[in-house]
Amino acid sequence: MSTTLLFAELLIIGLQATIWLFLLVVDIWGYRWLSNLQTIGLSDWQTVIVVLALSFVYVLGIVFDRIADLVFSSWDKRIRNQIIPNPHLPVAVMRFELGKDNEYLNRQFEYTRSRMRIARASSINFGLTTLLAIVFVLVHLQGNPAQVGYLLFAVLVGIALVSATLYTWRKLEHTYFGLVKANYDLYASRQKDVSKKSKVNEPTDEK
Repeated sequence: MSTTLLFAELLIIGLQATIWLFLLVVDIWGYRWLSNLQTIGLSDWQTVIVVLALSFVYVLGIVFDRIADLVFSSWDKRIRNQIIPNPHLPVAVMRFELGKDNEYLNRQFEYTRSRMRIARASSINFGLTTLLAIVFVLVHLQGNPAQVGYLLFAVLVGIALVSATLYTWRKLEHTYFGLVKANYDLYASRQKDVSKKSKVNEPTDEK
């Protein structure tokens, strides 16, 4: 995977996690303190703040990507075993064999894997964002005539986003393992043909 693609992937995951972390802070301490930020003069420190924020978001993306991997590991294993039951080699080794001499196929694997990681982390991030948004509406918008509308909006949008990302992740999983299986079966078949031809062409000992 290219460094740029990996950096962008982890930034996306980290930015999503930052949203629900911000909501968590607001749920606990409220949002009155946000108005005080205007008097601090943060505009003079924009460059430093941006650099620090990107560093935080990137590290958060790394951590949350690993968390999402642990959460989805059993589901990932079930899908893999459905498509590639009892493999002779680990899937990672099969993929390495396929991609080491085929850059186009290797890029296809990396692109699919990248979208899988973004989709699985997004499903958790969207779920946590929805939950904390509901808490915010219930706690901080009490007495607001539009509270029910905000609550309904948060629930419907949250369910839609989580469902869409879970569905996307599952489809990408099937695509990825199906791609590995189909190409490795073809690779193994060609290797057998080459082995047979080499045996046929071997010189025989004359008596």
